[in-house]
Amino acid sequence: MNIVQVQLPDELQSSIGRRIAEGRVANETAFILEAAARFADDLDAEDELIQEAQAGMADAAAGKYVTLASAEDVDAHHERTMARLRERLGLDRP
Repeated sequence: MNIVQVQLPDELQSSIGRRIAEGRVANETAFILEAAARFADDLDAEDELIQEAQAGMADAAAGKYVTLASAEDVDAHHERTMARLRERLGLDRP
């Protein structure tokens, strides 16, 4: 494990101290490790969202989309989507 030294602003140091006093974390190291792990997870999730958005925009640009012009269109699309999902999950099989 590598050692990283950082200077924390007083406000952040106080916040960490409160969490330790409340028993929410054992010590400063545990707090920083948890915060870094959560931030890394957030960045990974953000990357996934960006990829999904880009894929959706590419599909739209390629004409791969459905126009829903009425409540009936929405209901029919929902039913088709749910039927595909149930089929994938094996819920419609005997």
